[in-house]
Amino acid sequence: MATSVMMEATSRSAEMESGGRLIVVTNRAPVKVVTRGDSTRIETTVGGVSTAFVQLLEKFGGLWIAWSGGTEDFSQLKLPQDNPRFTMILKGLTEAETTQYYWGMCNRGLWPLMHLMPANCRFNTRDWVTYRAVNQSFANQCLAQARAGDTIWIQDFHLALMPAMVRRQAPHLPIGVFWHVPFPPEEVLSRFPWRDELLEGMLGADLIGFQTDEHRRAFLSCCQNLPGAEVDHEQGIIVHRGHTVRVGAFPIGAPLESFQRFAADPHTARRVRQIRRGVYVEKLIVGVDRLDYTKGLLERLMAYERFLERHPRYEGRVTMLQIAVPSRTRVPEYMMLRRQIEERVARIVARFFYDGWFPVRYLYKQYPPQTVAAYYRAADVAMVTPLRDGMNLVAKEYVASRVDGDGVLVLSKQAGAAHELKEALIVDPTNIEALAAALKQAIEMEPDERRARMRMLRARIATNTLTDWADGFLTALHQAHQGARTAALRA
Repeated sequence: MATSVMMEATSRSAEMESGGRLIVVTNRAPVKVVTRGDSTRIETTVGGVSTAFVQLLEKFGGLWIAWSGGTEDFSQLKLPQDNPRFTMILKGLTEAETTQYYWGMCNRGLWPLMHLMPANCRFNTRDWVTYRAVNQSFANQCLAQARAGDTIWIQDFHLALMPAMVRRQAPHLPIGVFWHVPFPPEEVLSRFPWRDELLEGMLGADLIGFQTDEHRRAFLSCCQNLPGAEVDHEQGIIVHRGHTVRVGAFPIGAPLESFQRFAADPHTARRVRQIRRGVYVEKLIVGVDRLDYTKGLLERLMAYERFLERHPRYEGRVTMLQIAVPSRTRVPEYMMLRRQIEERVARIVARFFYDGWFPVRYLYKQYPPQTVAAYYRAADVAMVTPLRDGMNLVAKEYVASRVDGDGVLVLSKQAGAAHELKEALIVDPTNIEALAAALKQAIEMEPDERRARMRMLRARIATNTLTDWADGFLTALHQAHQGARTAALRA
């Protein structure tokens, strides 16, 4: 990971203080605009990594470009509303663009491809043409706003073609890309019909960041046979058609301050007591996930059912509470997954329910982060068991929320967080028997061991916060941009 330094000491902040701005470009916005009659209201939806971008832009000023979530454009929104520090431009997409770019190529094409689930991939030429057009539209919007000294930071697979599109028109600007999801090996990416165009689009950046070194190496290997590319695996450098690109691993940091604040709030303590009274058991297991087939929810429920089968003495003493945040509700695979999960929950309740005890509680709903922090505090055990994940901030949020120094984290070895959070119980998310055994170990763990593990986990996340991550990436981006310019002058 790039070395993290304080904002005021970085070359990145020096550049921004001299007049340059940070331009963040994402598919998802941290706000939504609600229009009712003649009135317009801005509602904050910030969570996870978006918090870091908001903090950066509030500190240094700048611009955020994102999809509005609908068909309407909203330009020059000043945020925060009570003390404006940066500008947000929300782009609308047509119904056809939303269907083909977002629901089609992003969610039924690239998402399963990146998560090594090619059986779920649906590739359509029309969707790819629209994906390309939307990326060009975002690039045009960015170019219309950018000026000398600005820094452009593009986020994730929704906008993979945008870096090269911006580079062609503005080679003098630093361009960074962060890839939040995993990156697949060559044998999987080769199934993508537009593989070369995808890679060439990303290589318009000066710096490409991934969550783990495994994902970084996979990208470098995929570029090995790309026409016009020279790859230095040891240095993490790709020279593509005369442009030098650096590739690095930048594990995303924990939202430490915000979740510690939520967890320590007296309102949270009251909510924790309400949650515990509602389940009225000795041990509470909590899962918090988007309802997505990459998150391993079915396998987790199956493991919990196996745990109850193997250890009947825990009937009436343990409850699993699963929060499933609605996601991609128009995608058929997600509709099917929701039915499967609800059927599994009903099966477990039917098998084990007695005398008012519900073995599992299922909440299909999105909660604000303050409420989520209360569930984290209430949980004796948190299960974070994705089948494959870039990082998974839920694991770090749980640790950040445990200001009491207690609790056990059961964590999938396929989550990027497992490379850092080594004191968690690391599990194979597809091995039902092993998951059930890990659950028993977590529930029966002695207090001294629980606290020792949590103390080390909290020390780990304190060394890499969301702000540290953003600082480290942007510092490395400016160094990479300067290096690319120097290399071009020497050529």
